[in-house]
Amino acid sequence: MSNTKEQSVGSLLKEYRKAEGLVMRKAAALGDMDPSALSRIENGRRLPTASQLAVLAEIYGRPLDSLQAVLSYSEIKEKYGQSEHFEKTLQLLNEDAAHYGDP
Repeated sequence: MSNTKEQSVGSLLKEYRKAEGLVMRKAAALGDMDPSALSRIENGRRLPTASQLAVLAEIYGRPLDSLQAVLSYSEIKEKYGQSEHFEKTLQLLNEDAAHYGDP
């Protein structure tokens, strides 16, 4: 499996779907969503809603919190990824997260 740090939520969901042996139409039907919506998500043309992400996590048997973290990363990268300070900002967030919860 590929490194999720650099992976979009859509490509990760696509990887999970394929790992489960599901074609897109079947996964969309199980998630009560339009196949074209799932296609747009998997191909990075749109981000999933919170409810879509929860349903897909359940279908693929993956922890929702991990997918939510990748979604947050994807949202931040989509919005701020072109900034010249993006990589430094990620580094600062990573350092801050390392200290999170320390007394």
